[in-house]
Amino acid sequence: MIIHHSEEKVLIVVPKGEKLVATLTRDVSDLGLKGGLISGLGALIDVELGYYHLEEKDYHRKTFSEMDYELISLTGNLSLKEGKPYIHVHAALGDNQFRVFGGHLFEANVAVTAEVSIIPLGKMPVRELDPKLGLATICRMS
Repeated sequence: MIIHHSEEKVLIVVPKGEKLVATLTRDVSDLGLKGGLISGLGALIDVELGYYHLEEKDYHRKTFSEMDYELISLTGNLSLKEGKPYIHVHAALGDNQFRVFGGHLFEANVAVTAEVSIIPLGKMPVRELDPKLGLATICRMS
């Protein structure tokens, strides 16, 4: 749900039960945003995080679904990858024992709410494959 949209900032609240990354991707596309800096907080469940192993050029993935997790910090950006809007975010999660862990966020279900702020850049960063890294990295602005 888009709560506020201006040239300077966007506030999106993703309600309980929705997929966080998919919803953000849809909303930024609907708004026609041209790049952006992303931050957020909330609570998530069924969180798929990844850790990138450079030597293997692949992510090791782990799903956290034992409980609801505090989304302590969500940070990243909006860019263009393979011609489509791409949400690249990392998440720090807290559990009920006050332990914190995190990584690249592939997807998660919203457990309570997710409040996400986006600062539009006005131009779209473009990602292209860097064969040395095995990742699509930001290489230019469109």
